[in-house]
Amino acid sequence: MSPLPTDRLDAVIRTFGCHKGALSKSAAHHLRKSGKRSRAKLTFAAAQPFEAPTPLLHVSAAVELLHEASVVHDDIQDRTDYRRGQLTVWRKFGSNTALLLGDHFIASAFRCLAASECRAEVLPALIQAMADATSRATSGQLQQLSLTADERQLCDKYMTLARNKTGALVALPLQFAALLADGDDQRAEYARRSGEQLGLAYQILNDLQPLRTPATLASHEDMVDRVVTAPVVAVAQITADKDVFAQLTHCKATRQQAIQRCRGWVRQAVALARTNAGYTPQAIAQVVEHFIAQYLSEPKTAESSTASVERPPANATWAEA
Repeated sequence: MSPLPTDRLDAVIRTFGCHKGALSKSAAHHLRKSGKRSRAKLTFAAAQPFEAPTPLLHVSAAVELLHEASVVHDDIQDRTDYRRGQLTVWRKFGSNTALLLGDHFIASAFRCLAASECRAEVLPALIQAMADATSRATSGQLQQLSLTADERQLCDKYMTLARNKTGALVALPLQFAALLADGDDQRAEYARRSGEQLGLAYQILNDLQPLRTPATLASHEDMVDRVVTAPVVAVAQITADKDVFAQLTHCKATRQQAIQRCRGWVRQAVALARTNAGYTPQAIAQVVEHFIAQYLSEPKTAESSTASVERPPANATWAEA
């Protein structure tokens, strides 16, 4: 398979993402620095056997524009000052401009997909899949913001939000590939399930990142803001102590148990991703295996001797990869 032509991809993203009106400066500022284009690469690799290069380039750009929208919106909610080495949109232009720019990028993603010149018979299904993924991702983000550690069925709620928040945009490239392969709704559903499990595993591993340095864990923003992450959920299952954050930061034995439980969840998610990928075209299953090898090896903490080949970036969800 040929590699994704990133220069052409960036040109398509700017064609649809840059705005001629009041949002022109903020759009140009944000798109000046690109991320890793992981979603576009995933889309291109999975769907390349099933679609011509030019339409596929637009499909890949649409996924990236949706990602850019999530980044701009996330930065507002997280009050992030810098992204990719430059001021975030909300910090440079204000939260109102950032909110509207994110909305513009969502609209741009759909315009890009609609203009992709993909086969007419499959285009409505692609648009529906992207709309569903957008709704699931936003739902997951809201669930993350509202979830508290003392809720009933905490584990089920966390798994659902992670599959939505992170998994939806991992799954979308695989869904696109399955639809482009033969338009089979059932195989696209298996692709979605596989991708959501990949996203869940990625999110759990990302949640484990702060535990690599236990000495600074208490001051980490997730602990200070009492964000419900996978280790917090694990501690809530392990101990009856009401302050699960204190247990996680100050009790080494409990923290170690939580790490092991989280790793078990990662293995379960990876196994489910592989099972579901087995019902998709071979090209998609191969991309799933590559994703597992590249992103889902287990992290090494300061308190663990378990080796790691590669880890998700610190302080990043799949939205940043």
